[in-house]
Amino acid sequence: MLPFCDAFPFHEFFFIIAGVQPEEFYEDLQHWRTAVNNYWSLLTPLIFSDHPKRLGDEDPFPPYNMVRNVMDMSANFGGLNAALLEEKKSVWVMNVVSSTASNALLPLILDRGFAGVMHDW
Repeated sequence: MLPFCDAFPFHEFFFIIAGVQPEEFYEDLQHWRTAVNNYWSLLTPLIFSDHPKRLGDEDPFPPYNMVRNVMDMSANFGGLNAALLEEKKSVWVMNVVSSTASNALLPLILDRGFAGVMHDW
């Protein structure tokens, strides 16, 4: 049984209907949690260039946050969006799913409450 949290809101029957393995979904989320922490720490001096941030300080609210919109051009399960929400980053994410991907991916993203579109490259 996989852990239940806000970023992992589905029961196992949903994965069976969508044809997605729960372990694959959870691994994607773990990958993006690590990536968001790494990216945010590397980009902090650039993101908050108008507002110097000290260690231990909370992220300032917009307009100080220079990153407001992110487009995930390969939004497998929406893991980037979920990881940013878990970290309470004030960023809007557009999840883009390839039209050649599984038909279950976009509904899965939309069912999580995220914005998403299907696009043919």
